Amino acid sequence: MTDKELEDFLLDLREWQTFECKRVAVQPSKLLDVVVAFANTDGGWIALGLGDPEKVKREDRLVGISENPDNVSEFLKAIDKEIDPPLAGWRTLYQDIVNIHGLKDQLLVIHVLKSDEVHSLKKGETLARRGRQNVKLTAREILRLQHEKGAVKFESELSSIRSMELLDQNLLRTYKRDTVSENQDDWQFLRDNGLATKKGEESVLSNSSVLLFGKNPSIALGRKCGIKISHYYGTKPTYTGEPNFVRRPASIEGPLLSQIEQTMTYFRNVVKEAPPKLKGASFRSSLVIPEWVFQEAVTNAVIHRNYFLQDDIQIRFFDDRVEVESPGSYPGHITVSNIRTERYARNPLIQRTLNRFQAAPNLDIGEGVDRMFQVMREKVLYDPLYFPPTIRPNSVLVTLFNLHRVEDWDTVGKYLDKHYRITNSEARRITGVKDTLRMSRLLKLWVEKGVLAKVGDSSKKGTYYTKPGQEPSPTLFSLPSENK
Repeated sequence: MTDKELEDFLLDLREWQTFECKRVAVQPSKLLDVVVAFANTDGGWIALGLGDPEKVKREDRLVGISENPDNVSEFLKAIDKEIDPPLAGWRTLYQDIVNIHGLKDQLLVIHVLKSDEVHSLKKGETLARRGRQNVKLTAREILRLQHEKGAVKFESELSSIRSMELLDQNLLRTYKRDTVSENQDDWQFLRDNGLATKKGEESVLSNSSVLLFGKNPSIALGRKCGIKISHYYGTKPTYTGEPNFVRRPASIEGPLLSQIEQTMTYFRNVVKEAPPKLKGASFRSSLVIPEWVFQEAVTNAVIHRNYFLQDDIQIRFFDDRVEVESPGSYPGHITVSNIRTERYARNPLIQRTLNRFQAAPNLDIGEGVDRMFQVMREKVLYDPLYFPPTIRPNSVLVTLFNLHRVEDWDTVGKYLDKHYRITNSEARRITGVKDTLRMSRLLKLWVEKGVLAKVGDSSKKGTYYTKPGQEPSPTLFSLPSENK
């Protein structure tokens, strides 16, 4: 982007859960609230030297940081000194502007990354971002956030179970055989693998042990930790009249490996029973999502969900998509933007144990999500869509589209990955589509299917489109200053 294009881009951005703008006349302590809230939630961007769009006209917002450079210096020092534990994931970027007085100036853009830890101000407050607000958390909310991030692990906590009667002995024997541990005492084996702990003269099973080997973890732990599957006719549920279920919703419980296996059996049955469509000289199932991609999505949901939350994984089949939704937001520092390249295990014991079965449901080599994208593209299907917490605040929802890509989507998708947003005219320029109405219909189709999000009113200038939940990239800005 040119400096002018970037100015327009920043002026068009609305304050939301991951973006805030402030003049530098504000007290540095107020800015620290935003930094901590961003780090504890989904990360975000703070544009300093930019007036509030709710209070100031567009042409009067480019004030610049020359208004109070001392406040800027004090604020940057306070980030290192006044946050506990210290915040490592933040960077500063400077953008050249011409301010409201016609003078050369700069905006300071602070990019705060989502953190693996829960941070507090040294004065004692712990904050999270809720929409445009920075909210102080209670002790209970802090505990939930610690579980959400994986800083406190439900899987490692002890259950109240001191007997193996509730465990599936056949499954435990299979696991011991697969790990060449058949001759080891059961309790010693579980303790050696972090699945039980010695308490006095007895051993106590950890929550992960019950989830992995319990005959029915939902009953043993007294909480929802299974999978619910709903299959609908059409593209959305019917809430009035007769429900539009293809079949009665299924509830799957039992050991985690069994849950994955039963879910895959359900998927294969849907493929067999889906109305066939003619392709070439033969009829094929109308469900074209690759089995491996669905299995990876389900396995990730089982491994990485937040078991501290009382809820089941929800899987929904529609004519044009399959949705896999797991309780709890993205763990650690994982976001929609980095999920293809970064790794973080909220439940490392569960991940390790499932992977050591000979019939492991995934390879655990850190490439699963990225390979999902590659396989869908090889089959000329749309990319999996991970919804951001701004849209689904307490869960991870991935949509697998049962739709073949429109040819022009590849060009538009790559442009958005680099430039964040696109207009009708830009889309026409890069695709070669000359007809404005045809491009409008394409953009509308992509919005309806959920692969694009529309920003602004079509009746007004300034309407553009982004990928749902996509964040601006640091490469948009002109002058990187310092990485923390």
